[in-house]
Amino acid sequence: MRKDNAGSKFMLVMLVWNIIFILSLIVSLEVLQEISGFDSGVLLSSPWFQIFYQLTVFMLPLAIWTLIRREPLKPSLPAQKLGSKNIIIIVALGFLLQPMMMMISGISALFFNNDVAAIMYTFQQQPFLLTLITVAVTPAVCEELVFRGYIQSKYRECTIRKAALINGLFFAIMHLNLQQFAYTFVLGIIFAYMVHHTRSIWAAIIPHFIVNATQATMARLVLAAGTPQYPDLAAEELLAALPVSQEALAIIVMGIIALFLSPVIVILFMEFFKHNRERNAEMDYEASLLPTDQPTPTYVPGREQASIIDPYTIAVIALFILFIALTIAS
Repeated sequence: MRKDNAGSKFMLVMLVWNIIFILSLIVSLEVLQEISGFDSGVLLSSPWFQIFYQLTVFMLPLAIWTLIRREPLKPSLPAQKLGSKNIIIIVALGFLLQPMMMMISGISALFFNNDVAAIMYTFQQQPFLLTLITVAVTPAVCEELVFRGYIQSKYRECTIRKAALINGLFFAIMHLNLQQFAYTFVLGIIFAYMVHHTRSIWAAIIPHFIVNATQATMARLVLAAGTPQYPDLAAEELLAALPVSQEALAIIVMGIIALFLSPVIVILFMEFFKHNRERNAEMDYEASLLPTDQPTPTYVPGREQASIIDPYTIAVIALFILFIALTIAS
């Protein structure tokens, strides 16, 4: 049977739509600024605009794509119950992984600018609940439904290693930011494994929310503590604002903390994988005892050795490189 390539096709469509949206927005704001003196920074730093952006860039293309293909979204979203043990492990990992993510982000900040930092100060002036909805709830739901939901479901014929790798790559590319590329790539792979083993999209939504919410909370605490020299930066962006010597020291500190936590993280992941292998084997056995006229599970990952590289994936990578090159040149 011919491979559909729906995952890479949709990624290409979504990336093109995102770039068109960004370029159209830039041109429109420049025109408005010339005509009326409109301050584009007010719009771009608005939490409501950031929520609108997430819905427009991720959920709107997904809705249109599935509608055109006459493909219901629900079967693409793994919905097995997590169970209390999984929830505890996932929450713990969501917190424990953050020093490593901050270290990776800090290393990237040595070479690339972080545009996200420019809008963080306005977020800190908003009600904290609105900030959480903007930077934690909306991205966790929208991005996970797209990447660990729809796109990952289209790589069922691949091994989880291949599916996670391409998922992390697509997730990193979609941020269109070299500074965020490395740690979003790593997070994308981790979240893909979590969803695969639990067969639940919540295994990615929960840690995604925890990572973003923790960063927003730390940024609010930093602001409340009175650090006027860096009032506009979230926790991970603070590394990018420090002088090089202090930034390097901060990266080293985060690295030491991450190294100290690594045995705990490894143990948790080992227990996570073991628990879910046993849990899934038991559920699959019980499902095999059902009468043949009963519906089969909607999410059963495959293990075939299918390729993750196709013309659409190559086009995605090429378009990303071109966009970054043009951004740097401008």
